[in-house]
Amino acid sequence: MRQAASLVFRTLCLSLVVLVVPSLHAQITVAIHADIHHRFTVGQATLPPGQYVFRMMQHTDLSVMTVTSGDGNLSDEFLVRQSVDSHVPQHIELLFNRYGNNEFLTHVYQQGEKIGISVVEPSREESRLQRQGQTPVEHTEEQEQ
Repeated sequence: MRQAASLVFRTLCLSLVVLVVPSLHAQITVAIHADIHHRFTVGQATLPPGQYVFRMMQHTDLSVMTVTSGDGNLSDEFLVRQSVDSHVPQHIELLFNRYGNNEFLTHVYQQGEKIGISVVEPSREESRLQRQGQTPVEHTEEQEQ
């Protein structure tokens, strides 16, 4: 009886691993192209309005993302972690925290994927605004693919 219960328990655990593990590693796997119409900060870089490409940096265990301007003149990298959206987006979604005229990128989701990325650390400027007691307004920008 004890062996049967042990076998059932191991089978159940293995089934959970098979079901859960693939979804935990799914993240942004393609370049995300975005046309951003306002100045924004990501990591420690503040970037002007324009076209940008976001990519996961290879050989970083999906923990670093790069942002490059459409003309290739501006580039930066920032730390990210996996994030789960509350819904499956129909378009590319970029989420920002807005404090007055300052915009800070917080999340990126690819079209049709509930798993995306979250920026790991707020910038020094965003941290300063939070310490001053300012509360951000979160807003989402949808991008056509």
